[in-house]
Order: sequence, then structure tokens, then C-alpha cells
Amino acid sequence: MFAKFFQPPTLTSTFDNDFLFAANKIVSYEYTKRWSNIGDFSMTLPFSKDFLKSLKVNGTIYFDGDWLWIQNIAYDGQKITLTGKDCKGLLSLRMAIPGDTQAVGADGYDIAKGSTQTCIKHYINNHCIEPVDTARKLPIIWKDGETGLTNESYMARYEYISDIINILCDNAGIGYDVQGNIKGSGFTFQTLKGTDRSMNQDENPRIILSAKWGNIVSQSFEHGVDNFYNTIYGTDSQEYSRLVYRDGTVSGISRRECNVNVSVSISDDWFEKYTLNEVKDNVETHSFEIAVPVSGGVNAAYFLGDTVTVKDDFTGDRYDRVITEVSKSYSQGQRTISLVLGQQKQKPFQKIVNNILNGTIKKG
Repeated sequence: MFAKFFQPPTLTSTFDNDFLFAANKIVSYEYTKRWSNIGDFSMTLPFSKDFLKSLKVNGTIYFDGDWLWIQNIAYDGQKITLTGKDCKGLLSLRMAIPGDTQAVGADGYDIAKGSTQTCIKHYINNHCIEPVDTARKLPIIWKDGETGLTNESYMARYEYISDIINILCDNAGIGYDVQGNIKGSGFTFQTLKGTDRSMNQDENPRIILSAKWGNIVSQSFEHGVDNFYNTIYGTDSQEYSRLVYRDGTVSGISRRECNVNVSVSISDDWFEKYTLNEVKDNVETHSFEIAVPVSGGVNAAYFLGDTVTVKDDFTGDRYDRVITEVSKSYSQGQRTISLVLGQQKQKPFQKIVNNILNGTIKKG
């Protein structure tokens, strides 16, 4: 299996012109691809002066159907190790900077409203594809994809575009990908929707992952609240605190409090949205991690973003879960694939954010 290496892309270059070399002597490779977030990789090549002279930081790799972005090159005379992100990481190079493109709204914010796809397109176009400052342009090409929610809103203030897209996609239950336009130039962005392949539907072939069926090699389950908050005291620029819940009032030891400093004074609905956004990563851990046979791995049967049924062989329970991560590993001729399966339903705070933005929840 060959890996193709390209020099750093420009706004006018093509992949034909950027091609450096191809190599099939891959010592090891690990890559985790994520449904609505940036993936990361590590690739080790045998040491070669020719390889070393050709490889470029910020260059790209096409390998096993994936596009990778080199962030670091390390070598010791025996091997060359490349690490970085997939090409979704290009969207972490730009922030939502309020300016002439800002929609009407609170001062200092860049506001988008419409479908999930419309909001995402607003931020990518204004800050990556057609920014007012042309020095901010990135070689990204928009391609229409899944709409997501039909009535969405977002209020950005110096946030990375990749973080905004992650939140919007999670809220709508969709994913996205950034792929190189190998026949031309630039990287194509598209929102994606997974397929329901669980046992509780009859429109698509069902996928049931279970050791009994021979399509699970090993599995582990995690549910924790170490980093979880459900009761947030938001403090605005006037030192006035307002209480924001993820999913209604919580009491007793299940109530987990924190404070968020909202450094501006904004409307109540946006205040709640902004506060919840600040704790977007403080969620419950609730996921399966399973290893699958390579011959029955991620192929035509199921894909990243699909909903499948997994049997917990320790308890006998069955759950419908979305494939949120796929990890590939190659080493010494051995190939392994593992999956992370997250929640099928929206997380509580994602539901409340969406309801606030759509005007269905009001402050008391």
C-alpha cells in the first residue's frame, strides 16, 4: 500500500504540481478519524536522506483513503516519524473574527442563523474561503452536503472555525470531512450524515456488533462524570451571575457546579448559549471502545457516523450507538481497527442549547 506525499498546498497549486514521492515501506502507522472533530496520526518511515530532504512540514499525505496534514518531522538516523492531524485541521488555522462580514447582532460577535449547513458555510466562507483580509484565505472548496437542523443559530467570538463546526455538527447529529481534490487543487469540505443500521429499524441492513457473531475481538465500556458539570453560574461583565442548567434543575450529589466568566453583557438567550458553550467539553463519558476483525472492519458494511447495535457481552445489554471514531493501526505487517461508539441521542446540554436558540426555552 503506497503513501503519496505532497508539498504544502497554496491557493494556486495543484496536487500534480505538489507531488513529491510515493513510498510503500511504512514501518508503522496510527490514525484516529473522528466524526465531528479533527483526527490525528503518526507515521514512521525507514530513514532515507532522499525522504528527509523531500518531506515538508505543512505538507500533506494521501494514504489508505485518508488525507493527512504533517505538523512535525522527527528523525534519528534509523527512522523518520511524521505526526499531525487530518486535513480537517486546516480549519483550526482560522478564528471567527468579527468585522465587515458580521451579521446584525451583539457588538463584537459574528452571528450566523439558518440551517446547520448555512451556519457552517457562513463561518468557512467569511474566514477561510472569501475573507475580507485576503491573507486569511485557505485552499478550501465548499461542497453542499447534509442540512442538519433547519433552524440553528451560533454566536462566535474569536473561536476557531474547527471548534464552531464541531459544536454545530454535534448539535445536529451530523459529521463532516475535508478531502483533497486529487484531480485538481484545494481541499473539499462537506457535511455528512450517518446511516441508521441498528437492529431497531428495517430500512437498511442491520449491524449488530457482538462477540457471539464474531465481529468483535475485544470491548470495553466507560461511563464517568469526573469532568462533568450540569449547573453553571455565569458571571457577566457587570459581575451579575445567572444560573444555567444543562437539562433542568438538579439537586443532591448529582448536582455538579462550576462558574463561567462571560466577559460581556449580552441578551439572556445568548448568555445561556455562551455559558453552555464554555463547558462544551465538560460532559459525561459514556462510550464503548471495541476492536473489530480487520476482515470485518470499517468497509462497505458500516462507516464512521453510522448507528449500529452493540451488545455489551459483560452485562448482556444491547445499545444503539453512533460510530464516532475509527482508529487504524499498522505495525510490523499487522493491521488492527478499533471503534469508539458514543451516544445515539443528543447530549442533554446540546438539546438545551438548541432549544434556547430556537426560542422554546425562556428564562424564568
